[in-house]
Amino acid sequence: MGDNNNRNKLMERYRGPSNQHSKMEKRYFIQLFFGIVLILLAIPLETYRSELGDVEIQQPRPGGGEDRPPPVKIETNTSAALSYMVIIAGTITNFYSIYKYRNEYNEIKENYSRPANLFLIIGIVVTFSALGISLISI
Repeated sequence: MGDNNNRNKLMERYRGPSNQHSKMEKRYFIQLFFGIVLILLAIPLETYRSELGDVEIQQPRPGGGEDRPPPVKIETNTSAALSYMVIIAGTITNFYSIYKYRNEYNEIKENYSRPANLFLIIGIVVTFSALGISLISI
């Protein structure tokens, strides 16, 4: 009898996960932020890659005090593949988080009324904005 009372009290206190929507939204925005950081990381990577192509090396002075020969420019064969891979990874991360948030919200939308479509539109617009900025910079 006592065990049954304890179980009833426990069930009265627990009425399902509370603030489930805020946890989902927090996880969604964290994943979205991580994806945007990945997309925008392509800009410094591309800057670094382009600076590698502009390397000049000063040659040592020859013996006898002669003038130093002109600097030698090193030709490096670099490509933007790493920058594009980072952009693709960030875009996939953002679209996956948008997809996951939409599916999770559909499961609980009867219990909670949230502006989910607004959050989805914000995610899509921010993703495409970061994508455009990165692609223009490359």
